[in-house]
Amino acid sequence: MTNQEIPARAMLDDMDVRFDRYGRRRYFSVKFVTQSGKLYYFPKAFAQGAGKMDNKRFRMRGIQPCCESGQPEGHAVAVRITNIIEYKGKTVNWD
Repeated sequence: MTNQEIPARAMLDDMDVRFDRYGRRRYFSVKFVTQSGKLYYFPKAFAQGAGKMDNKRFRMRGIQPCCESGQPEGHAVAVRITNIIEYKGKTVNWD
């Protein structure tokens, strides 16, 4: 593992923390591929539910893109965790 990689478990643990200890929302950048093969990059986003299902059991996460000031833009996207390629500028290591 290089310095520019993050283990998948660490990425998921970090993504599951929605707010910091002061109650402020935590933001991150993410790059992922959809099932249809489209590559998406959100320079600023936050995690939220992926709909009315068990996100952990179905291995999904909800990602909401937002503008620079933190206001939501567009709609939330349900993403399979194994389709996440990059998190906070680091390549996700699935080994």
